Amino acid sequence: MAHGASSVEAVDSRENKGGGQELSQGRLFWRGMQQMMPIAAAGVLDGLVFGILARHAGLSLFETMLLTLLVNAGSSQFAAVGLISQGIVGWPLLVSTLLINARQLLYGLSLGPAFRNLPVWKLSIMAGQVNDETYALKSTYLAQGGKPSMAYFMGAGFGDYAIWHSCVFAGAMLGTAFTGTEQYGLDFAFIATFLGFLALNLTSSFTIKTAVVAAGAACLGYWMFGLTSSVVMGTVAAMLMGVFSRER
Repeated sequence: MAHGASSVEAVDSRENKGGGQELSQGRLFWRGMQQMMPIAAAGVLDGLVFGILARHAGLSLFETMLLTLLVNAGSSQFAAVGLISQGIVGWPLLVSTLLINARQLLYGLSLGPAFRNLPVWKLSIMAGQVNDETYALKSTYLAQGGKPSMAYFMGAGFGDYAIWHSCVFAGAMLGTAFTGTEQYGLDFAFIATFLGFLALNLTSSFTIKTAVVAAGAACLGYWMFGLTSSVVMGTVAAMLMGVFSRER
């Protein structure tokens, strides 16, 4: 989920272009982390809410942190916890996570050519720190003429990683103190979160059509097979719209 992506314009291209002053690896790491902070800070509330909701979905503190550390993708983490809270586990959980995170493949294809000479183990480390926010910064850095730098990318990834997971941990700790989530409206947070994601992306006739088709497929799946199938059918319908439609 992208939040505060416009802050990537703060990249100082003069020092990162080939004709400017060369920066040390340490300074590039620090610069990447600095420029990531305004973007990552926009996710503080999301991290807190996720931690709270994960605990109320029945996950332990260890399970909550393991989920966020390994998946590191806010939208699919919220989706997973939402399914778990409804008692849906197993293959529907895996399929929905795979489909929601399929866009990461496109991020990798976009950034990969700039790092084609790096060994696979370094690329694997960098890939683990790519999400919507870090991709927005890193792609803009390259588009503005920045030299491909693993140090810069790792600094940006570390900044985002530290803020997000710290907030999730704080939320998970707070989750033990909140006993009446309905009283604060947190039981509606899953729905409200994804309604917000949807509203932000309804920017064209194509996205509106995709939302309608996915909603229809989800309703059909719920009517025919129940809640589990509705999630998968809705997600697959949206994905197929993106694959086969020429409209954007």
